[in-house]
Formats: sequence, structure tokens, C-alpha cells
Amino acid sequence: MTLKVYLVRHGETETNRQKKKWGQHPDISLNEFGIEQVKKLSERIKNIKFKKIFSSDLRRATETTKIITKIINAPVFLDKRLREYDSGGVDQSSEEWRKKYDELLEQGVPKEEIRPYGGENIWDIIKRMKSFMKDLETEEGNILIISHSGFNGAFVNMSQLREKNDFIKVKQDNTCINILEYSKGQWSIKVINDSNHMSTFLPEEKAYVDQIKVKKEINKFILNKIGNLCDRIAVTGDFAMNKISYYNRPHKRHWGSPIEVFIKFKDNLKIPKEWKISEINEAFEKYEIGSVSIGDTKHKINITLPFELLKEDAIKEVIK
Repeated sequence: MTLKVYLVRHGETETNRQKKKWGQHPDISLNEFGIEQVKKLSERIKNIKFKKIFSSDLRRATETTKIITKIINAPVFLDKRLREYDSGGVDQSSEEWRKKYDELLEQGVPKEEIRPYGGENIWDIIKRMKSFMKDLETEEGNILIISHSGFNGAFVNMSQLREKNDFIKVKQDNTCINILEYSKGQWSIKVINDSNHMSTFLPEEKAYVDQIKVKKEINKFILNKIGNLCDRIAVTGDFAMNKISYYNRPHKRHWGSPIEVFIKFKDNLKIPKEWKISEINEAFEKYEIGSVSIGDTKHKINITLPFELLKEDAIKEVIK
């Protein structure tokens, strides 16, 4: 029997809302909006018969699990191996940490043994994830896993046997669903970062006054970023309808209208490694390639493939 894993991220917390990273902090709770997100998620998956639920033991994950189990009846197993990456309270992109890291390397400390103060390194995460995946692969049927953004991204990468240096970025919205199947010793990805159950929770939005100026800035960014990769580029959604807006709260981790772009690659070109997977399902692939700042608001640029998915009657602008 095939093992089918529904890998879910916990609901929103105030630290998520404020774009802060708190790793394994034990006292981070869901906020009111996060609770509503989980309720929507629960309704969406309530008809799936799960054999087991595995959850991180961190509070934001256990609170998510508790809400889900009010609707879904399945045994719950808390597992520390599902915790978020622990950065040790250090910004590892900071000059201070880079200097310390280089000093330790020069002193002969193996990179596998270098950790941020009190935290983990990537090999620690890989080690606990391999241990969990080995146990998971003995299961069968539908399994629900409640975890965190960093863990889920690493899980997706390791399911495809990617080495640390080849990890690709994987976006994880709060309460998103990833679906992976394990059969005959191999993992296959069916869905990544599906949070469509949140489509009814739309934020208040306010359109920019000077849409022409805003669109020129965005056009310039898109053409500079991917113009040499593509034969055709079409922009749809709020961009094409002259409704580029900023929000009163984040929606799917955006504070402003995402710019939805459909592209047709030039022959033999592949997805650049630095692109971040935004969503994947059987119909399309979507990637984040960066963001354009309009004032204080960043607008993510989403690339959707294949180009042929864009129907001729869809509202769009062709910019190349």
C-alpha cells in the first residue's frame, strides 16, 4: 500500500505576521487569525481518513494539531524531530557570525561541528530528518504531519535526494498543504504549498494612485530579471487590471498584490536554482523570483508555467 503524506505548516503567529524568525522558541502561540486558518484547513481535509498524525512538540504546532483533532479522529504522536530549525538566536547572514564562522574554520573546526550559539547547523537538521523519514517510510495509508516552514522545505528537498548544497527554496504559507507519496522506495511530489482554503480570507486593499508609474517600475524589474530567458512574457491579475494594491495585513505572506507572470522559456532553458518554489500541483508550477518595492511595500513576482495555461481570453498584458 502506498504511503501518502500530507505535510502541513502550523497556523499564523504574531512573529510570522511581523516576519520574525523564532526557531524553537517554546512559547510562540497561534494568533486569532492563525486559529481561523487552522479551522479552514480542518474543514478542507476532514473527509480524508488519516491513520496517524505526527506533530512537532512546539506550541504553535501542538495548538494547530489540537484544533484539527476536533474534527479529525486519528492518534497523535508528538515528535521533537519535527521542530523548526534552531538558529540559536543569531542572524547567520550577519557580519558578526560570518567572521566567527571563518575564524572557527581557520582553527580547524569541521564545518559539521560549527553551530550558531546554542543552535543547530544544517547537518543537525538533516540528521534528525533522516531519522524521522526512515521511521515514516515504514508507515502506509494517509499520514498527516504538522510542522514548520524550514522543516517542510528541507523535507521536500530530501525526499528528492538533494544534497545540502543543492537544496532549493520552498515557500510555505501558514497552514499550507504539501502532498508527497512514497512507493517502492521512492518519494514523489504531488503538491507543494497549496493554501487555497485561505482564498476567502482576503485582506483589505488599497490601490496605488499612480498605476502607470508603478507598472513601469515592475515592468523594468521583470525584463531585467528574466527578459533574456524568455520568448514571451504576459502579466495578468491585478497588474493587468490596474489594481496593484497594498494590504492591511499579510495574505499568503504578501503585504501587497503579487505580480502574476506567465512565461515561455527559450529552448532548452531550465528553472534557475535561485527561484523559490511558490506552489506546485498537477496543473502548473509557480515560482517566486524576487520582489519589487513600492514605497515600504514589497510585491512578490510570481512566475507560472506552462505559458499555455494562460487562456487567450484571460485579462493580461504581454510585455514581451
